[in-house]
Amino acid sequence: MLVSRRDAIALLSGTLAFGSLALATGISRSDAAGRSLLNGIDVSWLPQLEQAGAKYFDANGQPLEAFELLKRAGIKVARIRLFVDAADMNGRLDQVQLLAARAQRAGLQVCLDMHLSDTWADPAHQGIPRGWSTTNIDYLANAVGSYVYGILSDLKARQITIDFVQLGNEISNGLLWPPGTLDADTNAKWNNFAKLYNSAAESLRKVYPSATNVLHLDCGGDAAKTSWWLGRAIGHGVTDFDAVGLSFYPQWHGELAALQKTLRVVAVDFTKPVFVAETAYAFTGATFGNDVIDPGKNALTGFASTPAGQAAYVSAIKNLLLALPNNRGLGLWWWEGLATKVDSATREPFNPGMANSALVDLGGRVLPALSALGN
Repeated sequence: MLVSRRDAIALLSGTLAFGSLALATGISRSDAAGRSLLNGIDVSWLPQLEQAGAKYFDANGQPLEAFELLKRAGIKVARIRLFVDAADMNGRLDQVQLLAARAQRAGLQVCLDMHLSDTWADPAHQGIPRGWSTTNIDYLANAVGSYVYGILSDLKARQITIDFVQLGNEISNGLLWPPGTLDADTNAKWNNFAKLYNSAAESLRKVYPSATNVLHLDCGGDAAKTSWWLGRAIGHGVTDFDAVGLSFYPQWHGELAALQKTLRVVAVDFTKPVFVAETAYAFTGATFGNDVIDPGKNALTGFASTPAGQAAYVSAIKNLLLALPNNRGLGLWWWEGLATKVDSATREPFNPGMANSALVDLGGRVLPALSALGN
C-alpha cells in the first residue's frame, strides 16, 4: 500500500506522541516490548451489517468472511453486547448465541457485554428492564442474579466458552436506575449498588468460575474520578472483579496523557489488570450521517484523521498498556471495527454511525489500524 506524505507524517506523529509521553512518565520502549495484548473488536452489529449486504476484504481486495478476516489480522477477542429484551436484532440473545459460536469457531475469545437493560446502558442511561421492579432493591438483586445465571447457563449449555464478562456497561453512575443509581455519594447509594453488582457477580462465578469479570467504567480520561470510584466501590464491598475496563474516546475524554494517568491509577494504585474496553478514532474527516465520532472534536494532537493516523493511535494506546507494570495492561477493544455504512439497491441500507472510525473503509477493505490492533 502506498503511503502519502500526510499519512507518513501521521505515523511519525504517533511515534513522537508516545515519545513525549515516555519523557513525561519515565516509560521506555523496552518496557513496552516483548509480549502481545488481548486486543479485540466489538462485533455486535455484524448480523445487521451482513443482512444489509456488507462484505469484507483483505488489503489485496480478496473477500473474506468477517471472523476469518479478524483471525488473519491477529485479533484475539470478540466483544458482544446483550440487551435483556432487545427491540431488534441489535443485542438480541439469539444473535449473541450465533456471534459467540462464530467467534469461537474462528479461535477468538469472547467477551459478553451485559448491558442489564433493554437498550443502551451508559453514564446517562441505565434503564431497568421491562417487568423488573423499579423500587425494591432486594427484588432487583434477585432478578439480576437470576438473569445473569440464566443467560450464562444457556450459553454454557451450547458449549460456548465465555472468557470475559462485563456485568453492566459503563457503570460509573450505577446501574438499574433508580434504585441502583450513584447520583449521590452516600452509603445508602453505594450499598444498593453493591447489592446489585455482587448478586450478578455471584451468578457469574457459579456458571463460569474462570471467566474474567471486567468492571466497565466510562471515565478513561479522568484519573481522579476513577481513583475515587474504585476506592468507594471497594470500600462498600464491591471486590469480586478481576480487571477494570475503561472507555476512552478523545472527543469526550481528552488527550492520551489523560488516559495514561488513568491506566496507572488502576494498574499501580489499585494493582488491577486493565483493558481499554472501548475506543475508536476516525480515519477520515468525512461524516456520513448518524455519526458517533465527530472528526473535528475527536482529533488528537499529532494524530491525523487518516488511515495512518488511526493506526498510529492504536499503536500509541498499545504502548501505554504494554508499559504498565507487572503485565497489568491487558488489551484494547475497538468499538465496532467492522461497522461501516452499507448501501444497497436490493436490501435495506444500514448505517450504525461508525463509518468514519471503523477499521475497514466504506468498501469493506481493511485499514492499517486493523493490522496494528492485531499485531
